Amino acid sequence: MSAGQGRYVPLLFLMTLLFGGSFVATKIALEGLGVFQVVLGRYALAFLVILAVFWRKRHYFFIPREDWKHFLLLTAIEPIGYFIFETYGVRLTSPSNVALIIATIPGFAVIFAVFLLNERPTRKTLAGIALSFVGVYVIVQAQQTTALAPHPLLGSLFTLGAAMCAGLYNSLARRLTRRYHPITLTFYQSLVATFFFFPLALGELWLGGEPVLNQRVLISLLYLSLGSSVLGYFLLNYGLSRLGASRVAIFSNFIPVVTIFVSYLIFGDMLRRVQFVGTGLILIGIYLTYRYTLVPDEPRSAR
Repeated sequence: MSAGQGRYVPLLFLMTLLFGGSFVATKIALEGLGVFQVVLGRYALAFLVILAVFWRKRHYFFIPREDWKHFLLLTAIEPIGYFIFETYGVRLTSPSNVALIIATIPGFAVIFAVFLLNERPTRKTLAGIALSFVGVYVIVQAQQTTALAPHPLLGSLFTLGAAMCAGLYNSLARRLTRRYHPITLTFYQSLVATFFFFPLALGELWLGGEPVLNQRVLISLLYLSLGSSVLGYFLLNYGLSRLGASRVAIFSNFIPVVTIFVSYLIFGDMLRRVQFVGTGLILIGIYLTYRYTLVPDEPRSAR
């Protein structure tokens, strides 16, 4: 990474902090709401905030008809696909386990970037990715059934699905951020998610009864909406518009550190010793992948 590109690092670390806390906030929100109600709540509020803040610059929201299919595909992958997988993952296993598995995003990002962006992996990059996947395997094998993780294996599988969606998103969004302002992508993510999850949330309400909206749940929803869905995704899309997809994805590997710390403070959730071994393998993989990352295509300025 060049000195000029290095100025984006603090913003991407802020993105990591926001996303790292989101797994714990989701777990808390699920105490009073269904899966689809949580996703709807975070994105409906995000949509309204973006619409209000950027109404005077609403030309950012215009996309020509020929790009509609690209935006529909992008939003179908994330937030729709990603958050169905992620939220069920958080519901079925602990936030720490979810965050550690999410660390495989760079591996999936590399795979998709090779085919979609013509990025070239080095051997050491591939070695780092392999170590990260081995670390995830160790962590998953060591998971135990607890009140915080009622179905850890199934939750891990859902989370892997989320990581695949995020890896693909990084590559697809990279193309669109060459042509569109980051807020354009964030706006349409919130818009599509709101309309998609609204009937599903109503179905949960009809099947499961009244939601529990106490202070703890509401604060979590506000964090998920304003902190993660608005600011976090804006920083992600901004980073993708300035850096290669694989480099932005590397910062996802720091999310587990944040989540483990916050989960311990809130839930007393502590990893087992063997899971620390898996975490160590992931961190080594982070270093190798980041140090010997792909040769990215040249970014263009977003309009």
